[in-house]
Amino acid sequence: MRTLMLSVVFTLMLSQMAVAAPPSLVLVQYHYITNSLTITRGPGQTQTIELAPLDVKKKFQANAEGLYTLFAGLYGEGYTLQNSSEIGSPSSGTLTVNYVFVKP
Repeated sequence: MRTLMLSVVFTLMLSQMAVAAPPSLVLVQYHYITNSLTITRGPGQTQTIELAPLDVKKKFQANAEGLYTLFAGLYGEGYTLQNSSEIGSPSSGTLTVNYVFVKP
């Protein structure tokens, strides 16, 4: 009887794993050299948002508010920030900051 119960539980666990879908991902990249954001939800679902020039300090607030709106929208869709990383450096003009959002 014990073996039968373990077999049933194991079979149910395997069937649940097979049904589980991979999480939805959104990748947001900030590109320093072009001062733009690239947002992708997968192949064919990519958009680029141009930000205000970095040499205009008055535009920093607008850029920050735009990023806030984007992140708040992703949170509203059920995404959470999974990871962030940066590649390159601002002094060389090659800085790219990556934000990975996941919805389970």
